[in-house]
Amino acid sequence: MKQDSGQVLPNAGATASVTEARAARRALGWAVAISLALAWLPEFLPALAWLAWPQVLASTLAHELGHGLAALVSGGGFDSLQLYADGSGVAHTRSAGGAMQRALIAAGGPLGPPLAALGLFLAARRAGAARAALALISLLLAFALVIWVRTAFGALWVGLCAALAGAAAWRASGAWVQALACLVAVQLCLSSLSRLGGLFSRTARTGAGELLSDTGQLADLLWAPHWFWGALIVLLSAAVMLTGVWAFFLALREDR
Repeated sequence: MKQDSGQVLPNAGATASVTEARAARRALGWAVAISLALAWLPEFLPALAWLAWPQVLASTLAHELGHGLAALVSGGGFDSLQLYADGSGVAHTRSAGGAMQRALIAAGGPLGPPLAALGLFLAARRAGAARAALALISLLLAFALVIWVRTAFGALWVGLCAALAGAAAWRASGAWVQALACLVAVQLCLSSLSRLGGLFSRTARTGAGELLSDTGQLADLLWAPHWFWGALIVLLSAAVMLTGVWAFFLALREDR
């Protein structure tokens, strides 16, 4: 008769969870290091200023998609998206005419990158969730490319992002998909912070000309001046991004 030795075998699920948590910590470390390098290198070597270009384009894409998706969610329409090489963009949307719906569409743009960063931070805690998030991003961008994108440069950029996200979701290891999700989340946070000043301007210069800014539209639609809406969006953006970072670290702490 075989006797029980009393040895407790490790739980496979718990071991996998701890492994994913360690990978997530490393992923965030690499994401922050790479992001800081991309931000600081152009300061010392101006010839490397182009390193900030992809970050600006990714933020603009998230911003304009935020406008378009807010229009669809609120019952309006998303007609087209224009993205330009200078990092600017324009989303052409439709609404039923109500001031509140148009205000939600205007606010959807600046809140788009922080909300996307929040989702990626939440997904990056687990390899499977990070892979699913990248696959979803790839599908969304592929759909946007076919249905909404109307500029040649925009088609090139959106197509490239869709291909990279899809390839990572399909072929990359769990550690790599967590690292990529963290990197994109950190980049979106940094780009959101770098563009906060634009929320306090009534107009915005784009590749399509000088247009009324998002906060300028909110001021025309609602009762407060544009700087009030700029301050409110800054606070909301900071709260959303901090929530994502807090949730990320809380999950890793629980897996120790």
